[in-house]
Amino acid sequence: MAGRSIAVTEMEYELDIDAAHLVEWLRREMEPGGKQLFEINASRSFTSQDAGGETAPVVETDEIASMSSVGVLEVKPAADSGGHWLLRVRVEDIVGAHLPEEGSVPDEPEDLTLDGFEADFLTSDQGTVYVTVELETGQDREKFDSFLNDLQTDRHEF
Repeated sequence: MAGRSIAVTEMEYELDIDAAHLVEWLRREMEPGGKQLFEINASRSFTSQDAGGETAPVVETDEIASMSSVGVLEVKPAADSGGHWLLRVRVEDIVGAHLPEEGSVPDEPEDLTLDGFEADFLTSDQGTVYVTVELETGQDREKFDSFLNDLQTDRHEF
């Protein structure tokens, strides 16, 4: 047989995790002096929805029917940990049919700190929250399940 390629398929699962608890747990896990076990990235972007329901990045000349602020928090194991999973918290907050008070929005996603993500997107009733995890293998699932158990039982490694 000629050479065959094996495709690795990612599996993505929705999770029922309290995003505010996750952020608080991560904050305690990252206390100074401890080994950094996770890579954390947070960002904010803006999307507009036209009258036809199509979503796209905001452009200054758009006729905006509705605009949303979208926050994304991504957590994955540190590169030297051997784990390959990605936990993603996505919060979509409808701003309305106008630009934010500042009058413009950036073209590219803005980087946020963990505290900034929490303040902008995890205050009470601040939008719709989606939590998912991406896994590649069963071994990744086992490593993520261990992380999830630590999160749910509020256990930390210092």
